[in-house]
Amino acid sequence: MLYGKWRPRGFDEVVGQDHIVTTLRNALTEADAARKRGVPERDNPLAHAYLFSGPRGTGKTTMARILARAVNCVNLKDGDPCNECPSCEAISRGNALDLIEMDAASNRGIDDIRELREKIGFAPSDLMKKVYLLDEVHMLTEGAFNALLKTLEEPPPHAIFILATTDLHKVPATVRSRCQRYDFHRVDDEAMASRLRYIAGEEGFKLSDTAFRAIGRLSRGAMRDAITLLEQVAAQCGPEPDDADVMAALGLVEDERSGHLARALVDEDLAAALSIARAVGDDGIDIARFTRETIDILRSALTLLLQRKDKEGEPGSELAAVLIERSADPRQVANAIAELARADFRLDPASPIPLEVACATAILGAAISSPPVHTRDVRVAAGDGAQRAPAGARPVARMIPSDTPLSDNEKFLRDLYDRCRLVNVRLAGWLNGSCDVLSIGEEEFELGFARQMHMEKVDTDCRTLVEEQAQILLGRPMRMKVRLVDEESQSRRAPKSGHLAAAARAMGATPIGKDQ
Repeated sequence: MLYGKWRPRGFDEVVGQDHIVTTLRNALTEADAARKRGVPERDNPLAHAYLFSGPRGTGKTTMARILARAVNCVNLKDGDPCNECPSCEAISRGNALDLIEMDAASNRGIDDIRELREKIGFAPSDLMKKVYLLDEVHMLTEGAFNALLKTLEEPPPHAIFILATTDLHKVPATVRSRCQRYDFHRVDDEAMASRLRYIAGEEGFKLSDTAFRAIGRLSRGAMRDAITLLEQVAAQCGPEPDDADVMAALGLVEDERSGHLARALVDEDLAAALSIARAVGDDGIDIARFTRETIDILRSALTLLLQRKDKEGEPGSELAAVLIERSADPRQVANAIAELARADFRLDPASPIPLEVACATAILGAAISSPPVHTRDVRVAAGDGAQRAPAGARPVARMIPSDTPLSDNEKFLRDLYDRCRLVNVRLAGWLNGSCDVLSIGEEEFELGFARQMHMEKVDTDCRTLVEEQAQILLGRPMRMKVRLVDEESQSRRAPKSGHLAAAARAMGATPIGKDQ
């Protein structure tokens, strides 16, 4: 694998982590000088425990192995291991007995840590220092962490711990406080492209700068992923692929409709946005990647808009030119990016519905979350005398005059669910068939639930959402009340006539239960 072949062997080859490289180099140089002066091991300026945290593929394990070579190297050069002495070669070959790499995801129990504690006291056999590298350390159990604490705080002078994790918040504070902590960052696009260009040149690959940037964007700051993708492109398309081949090999969406969707969101053209989303779904395109491509266009356009310039050839440059010309509000573009980023395709990757909901929320979100407009401010009746909304105001859907009584409670509940679903699909699900509208007053409405859990979820998690949307529907501030009702009283209502129930009856199915 290319990422193994081109794994950095020294600090100078590490990409995008200069803040960590500089600190470790300085410490190693000082420690080497102290060792040559005969300073006792206990006074060595090196830390006894390090904690490397950050996203996957950013160099945590690589840095740990470089550090393991450096602390055992007898010929350090400005803090870099020489990679030529017996210790460096043994670690590079993977047969150094005193470099103990432990996968905490597989060896996460208290017995594994007890075994480690029993062996740590033995002197190194072939290196100057024993180095314990615990990868994915956040996977250790609570008991294992507790067993590790004392050893981690006061290890023998010949031992160094290096803990690596992608989930720092899962590592107990008691462990974090006993380590020198280094936070790894995602590799920026320029540094990644430079490294990929070097590797490609050494391997005999010829790719354009556009291709390198595309690989960098897809890898999302993970250098290991970027090198793997470079190898994938070369294996599939040969050593000299053109840009179209690279996009096809990476599965990237090269569809002009992503630009059209970005334009529709900025223009607040919901009909066009929904049409594009459904067409993309019908064509079998990876909708999640299509959405990410649209996000990238909007992000680039937002950056160029804030800088008030149009960089030709950049993603979103054409859209940026339009935004600059219109003096568009950057908050509008940022809102579209935020809503698209929330779209969740995990449950059904082929469905365009998450994208449609994100588009609707991005465009209607301001109307959904804005304060209610009273009926005197909107057009409430047909005819010449009808009043209209003030110029520039957003229309509010389904506005109901405050003096019009609602007799169809089920219709209100259905409309309430539809509006909540546009804002938050997950929370709105608790309203879908789980309750009845018991009453609607001037200042409050009451929902009845047959199940305690449903009532508690709506009362605690969904209250703000439900009250805001009810306020928009009814045109006046509303407060929600909830209470439990017995199942018999809830079941006396007419059975729901959803499309699934209708389809089942059409196929000859017979309803069972109390409502037949």
